[in-house]
Amino acid sequence: MKGKKKINSNKIIAKSILITLSLLMISIFSNISLANTEKIQNNDYINLTYKFNNPTIEKIIIKEESYDRISFSNTINIGEPNEPCLPVKGAYILLPKNCDINKIIVERNNPIYLGSNYVIEPTSTPIPISKQNSDTINPPKPKKEVYNSTNQYPNQNYTKIGVYRFRGYSILVLELYPVKYYPKNGELYFYPELTVNVEIFQNVNDDLLFRGLMKDKKDVITKIDNPNVIQTYYSKKEISSSEIDDLNLLILTTNELKNSFNELKNYHNAEGINTEIVTLDEIGANDPENIREYIREVYITRGLDYLLIGGDDGVIPAKNLWVYGLDEETTPYTTYMPSDLYYSCLDGPFNYDNDDKWGEPNDGENGNDIDLFAEVYVGRACVDNIEEVENFVEKTISYINLHNEKDPYITEVLLLGENLGNYGIASWSGNYLDQLIDNSTDDGYSTLGIPSDIYNIITMYDREQSWSMNDIIEYVNNNDISVINHDGHSNYHYNMRLTNDGVNYLENNKPIFIYSQGCNSGGFDSTDCIAESYTVKTDSAAFSGIWNARYGWFWAYSTDGDSQRFNREFWDAVFGENIPEIGKANQDSKEDNLYLIGRSCIRWCYYQLNLFGDPSVSFFYNKPKKPETPTGQKTGEAGLEYNYSTMTTDPNNDQLYYKWDFGDGNISNWIGPINSGEICTIKYQWNKGEYNIKVKAKDTNGDESPWSDSLPITMPRNERLKNYFVYYFDKLLDLIINFDLKII
Repeated sequence: MKGKKKINSNKIIAKSILITLSLLMISIFSNISLANTEKIQNNDYINLTYKFNNPTIEKIIIKEESYDRISFSNTINIGEPNEPCLPVKGAYILLPKNCDINKIIVERNNPIYLGSNYVIEPTSTPIPISKQNSDTINPPKPKKEVYNSTNQYPNQNYTKIGVYRFRGYSILVLELYPVKYYPKNGELYFYPELTVNVEIFQNVNDDLLFRGLMKDKKDVITKIDNPNVIQTYYSKKEISSSEIDDLNLLILTTNELKNSFNELKNYHNAEGINTEIVTLDEIGANDPENIREYIREVYITRGLDYLLIGGDDGVIPAKNLWVYGLDEETTPYTTYMPSDLYYSCLDGPFNYDNDDKWGEPNDGENGNDIDLFAEVYVGRACVDNIEEVENFVEKTISYINLHNEKDPYITEVLLLGENLGNYGIASWSGNYLDQLIDNSTDDGYSTLGIPSDIYNIITMYDREQSWSMNDIIEYVNNNDISVINHDGHSNYHYNMRLTNDGVNYLENNKPIFIYSQGCNSGGFDSTDCIAESYTVKTDSAAFSGIWNARYGWFWAYSTDGDSQRFNREFWDAVFGENIPEIGKANQDSKEDNLYLIGRSCIRWCYYQLNLFGDPSVSFFYNKPKKPETPTGQKTGEAGLEYNYSTMTTDPNNDQLYYKWDFGDGNISNWIGPINSGEICTIKYQWNKGEYNIKVKAKDTNGDESPWSDSLPITMPRNERLKNYFVYYFDKLLDLIINFDLKII
């Protein structure tokens, strides 16, 4: 038998190692990236502690009856009508990415005894603002079965409002109760700390509306109590705006009206707000469901922020949402109302049970609540024809220009208050409107309103002296006014004591923003409502405003009305939270009240407060101008540093800081300070690839400019490194080919 051939295994191993090393080098120098799947962090539970300072307790009088009121800072007092009105804290808790809730436990330990014999004030009753007959409304009276009970009130530590999504982030909303009350003997306790434990588990569902954009991350941080969890949403590379075809504002209209919106589009583009116009024919949709799907697609693929609907309900239909409200918990009100919230909140369905009532609290995903956090901020120009578009566009651009020019009129504000009836403190709407000035802590919560040291605030209140239609016409025509905030009786064709025809008597040359709590004046699904008369039927009056589609609501013998909560939170968004964009501020006023969505008519107001105007328009124009497109090396050698420069100016001549987005996932820190009008230069080295570099500025007050236009960058492979690689790779291949495999 012939002898067997034996191969030296050590040499085989050595050759295998050499081949593997060479393949690895090929991979490295060919820029082949290895997949790196990171497991999303799952902490099993989220733990947060909410702390409460000592409460204040005061005596109040309601219709000659004496009660006790307990309140904390950063809480609000609520309850069912005629039941104890006690402090509540809203909790907004971010859940980790791809996680659901297994259990919620809220611990209240070490209660502090405050005493006995307290008669906590009963909760007031909601009333439509247009209700004229005040004799039929009684002051709140303690409900006997509750106030004679020996049971703890409330009988739970918290209420789960729901889990809602904002741009792919899941947010748990709770009501927390820091007070325990025993009505029968009036014993009162409070808890200095409440600990919330949310037990979570991981699921495999990925939210398609999560874009991974840094602007989304920045916004969600302002809405939640536990920003540390946000890191679980960034297991993959963060996406900068330069990596998508970023679209700030979309104008949706018809073929007939499209060209008339071009001037507004071009103006926004020149100001750094990337704007496009699309028509119903171009998107192939004319019903709300398909329009919403199109908006969702543009939001996902192009980073959409704002939507302006260019047409009234007969041109571009609104979705009519169904809502239920209570007046004194005895008279239920139900109605359908036009709500552009449908185009703003893009998560999940709005009619899960497929009945004729869209927007019910069980119409969201899997029978839960509908989406109430907005992905896109929406406004509507309720136009029917070209002339109305021209009125709208002219006034909108005029308003922006006047702000850019710092016209003194921008600081002129008029508050219009009417007599609402015989309801104690709620008889005069001036008592409500006073809460919109400076800081207010009324009714157990804090809001920052219109600052009186900056704005010249004029009040026209029935509380002091009755005013008429002629008074408002004369004042508007003879004084430049930037803002009117109104509270009083209204209907579809009557608001601020003007009728549709009466609006034509307004001859102001500088356009006004109007916010009104009046009933039905924004019901644009009927014949032309008076909000349309103010905004598009004339070239004077208002360029924009917020009105109710149906009833506005106040509370008898209390200033804590449902509509008032949204009005206060709107101005708090503008001046307290630095949200000057009108559409975004309107939505923020809703989300700040989301934890109260089950209270009387809060949901009603949430749906009906539509913006008549361009949602991207800001109250302030103190931001630095859009920086110049960066200049510098557009092509070059990877691994070498290159200089890039830009500059811009600030309207207040403030010093500036610059932030650079290099398009490769890296964003610089703020660089500065640099004087307004001076050049900012930065060095950067690139890997092989194609990139887009852009820059934005902020002033010393934190006001940020739009992003600049992008400079495209192309960096080929490092040629010197390539030459070294080729030389040594040839040597390596020669070694492999000539490797001596001897047969033993």
